Amino acid sequence: MSSSKQSAKFASLQSIPRIAAIQYIIAIAFWAFVSWQTIEQGLARPLFGVIVLGGAITAYTIENTHEARQKEQTGRTVALVISLVANIITTVYVITNFQELQTVRVGYGTQVDYVIAAVFIATILYLTYDAYGTAFVGMIIAVILYSQFGYLFPSWLYHGGLSIERGLQVGMLDFQGIYGSLTQIMGTMVAPFLLLAGLLRSFGGFGLIVRGAFWLSSRVKTGVGQMAVVSSLLIGSINGSALANTTITGSFTIPVLKSTGIKKEQAAAIEAVASSGGQIMPPVMGVAAFLMADILARPLLDIFVAAAVPALIFYLTISISVYQINKQETDTQLLSRSRVIEEIPEMRDWLETEHPRQDAFGYRLLEVLQFLIPIGVLFYQLGVARTTVMRAGMFAAGTMVLTGFVFLIVSNLLDPTTELNAVPQSALSQFGTGIRDGMESLAPLTVVVAAIGLMVDTLFTTGLPATLAFALIDISGGVLPILLVMTMVLCIILGMGMPTSASYLVVALLIAPNLIEFGIPELPAHFFVLYFAILAAITPPIAPGIVIASGIADADFWKSCAEAMKIAIPVFILPFAFIYNPQLVSPNVTLNTIVTAVAVVIGTAILSIGLNSKGFSSRLSSKATPVVGNLAQIGVILVGIVIMVVPK
Repeated sequence: MSSSKQSAKFASLQSIPRIAAIQYIIAIAFWAFVSWQTIEQGLARPLFGVIVLGGAITAYTIENTHEARQKEQTGRTVALVISLVANIITTVYVITNFQELQTVRVGYGTQVDYVIAAVFIATILYLTYDAYGTAFVGMIIAVILYSQFGYLFPSWLYHGGLSIERGLQVGMLDFQGIYGSLTQIMGTMVAPFLLLAGLLRSFGGFGLIVRGAFWLSSRVKTGVGQMAVVSSLLIGSINGSALANTTITGSFTIPVLKSTGIKKEQAAAIEAVASSGGQIMPPVMGVAAFLMADILARPLLDIFVAAAVPALIFYLTISISVYQINKQETDTQLLSRSRVIEEIPEMRDWLETEHPRQDAFGYRLLEVLQFLIPIGVLFYQLGVARTTVMRAGMFAAGTMVLTGFVFLIVSNLLDPTTELNAVPQSALSQFGTGIRDGMESLAPLTVVVAAIGLMVDTLFTTGLPATLAFALIDISGGVLPILLVMTMVLCIILGMGMPTSASYLVVALLIAPNLIEFGIPELPAHFFVLYFAILAAITPPIAPGIVIASGIADADFWKSCAEAMKIAIPVFILPFAFIYNPQLVSPNVTLNTIVTAVAVVIGTAILSIGLNSKGFSSRLSSKATPVVGNLAQIGVILVGIVIMVVPK
């Protein structure tokens, strides 16, 4: 990077707006506190959760108050300021009275306790609405009303109803609900990994991924679609949101796909489906891995290993479908860097070479190592040192800072035009951006997880989940395929419009126990509901992932949904294979796991050909009547499904 560009960066760093300076201060203070807790373990886990939630809400309200003021949204600005004040008062009150609330006032509270709890629960509900809209907060309010008026419901929905005081105890004061285990997980397991993800982004990890994916597409004639798949896989494995992943990668993959002849609806579908899959690829998995490890009380490394084979099958499945489309729809001209930059100016920052030695092998190796070393440290800490998830994540984040600084120093030493005194300034700028990005990712997720904790703990107090489990088994008549299909539909409905962590938590705590009650092992049951909660992002009629992708592509929403379903049908079948072949999601990868995975991939290939290959269906129709051709194609699709699902 040239010295003039670095000087410009430093100048911009010196003229940071006041609101950004406040955000940096909050981020620095928050991550310093998390680092201290990682080393000292000086606070009880519930108290740590209280402070993490308070910090997250502070960061969220300050950032969004600034945004609301810029857009002249007076009502929203006032509501966010009130939420900030309520959060500060509540956090200080709970910290001050922590010992008494935890040991003395258990099961009952003072009038002040109840007022503060009621106000804070209302604050969480508003912030959830502000972050994720009406549908999700409406579901939480419905649960609260059900908990209060259960005696009005008929049959198996009936329960005696909770008093208002009991509802406030469960919702917050007994360190359940808002302050329960789910919120605590955000601080002890999730926060360090979102910090790591923010640092990976700020030190150039996304740029490296884009250039690597472009390298593939510029050397393989059908590699244009694979660029979308690979970049979405890698960026999605770091990023915590399928929708954010669609926005980030779709901004460059969709125009590239369209420029090579792929229909705009197909381009939108490819990106939306591929982006959703990043949420099941270790190490971040849309935060679901950490939540699953805590819910099942299993080592995080077990979840990573169990998720790896299904994730690879997912992407091979998407790659096969995209290959069929790519081969039929695109031109045969290989992409060139100059062509892409000319047609899509937004790609310039990703693809243009700034460093004089950027094309040298040694430079590329060094660039890759700066990101591989922190990931290696992470897996060493989890798998060999057997340290806590929190320590492993923070060690990896610290290593990322180290390798990022070292890479900047070495790469600038290799650039004779660089002024060496600009290097520390550039490194500090990227470090500051990384910790701020980590805080911005953590804040809304922590708010929604606290809201889910409120909803889930309230529901469990009413006894509805256990009743629902028996009801589903009874309605299915004890027939496993019927139970699985009913569970699939429930997971998609509950997961619509929610981030991965939120949708997984809901289905994991409310739906997965039904499958386990039926006799299905824990890991297959949880991966079954996780996949369908994620696929809700591309399932009509809401399909928020396709809404974003079709908007970028300027494509018709419903046609994009149809194309996405053609690509993703094999992925909708894949979770059923977990149930009938539990070795696919085992923490111990054996020869049987590999053989089963290969068979499933063969099945998905056959299914994908039947769904997406126009040449295949045309040849069938030309050699027989259209009816016979269509029946044969349906037969191929059924053969693929059977190969995927049949026990092996």
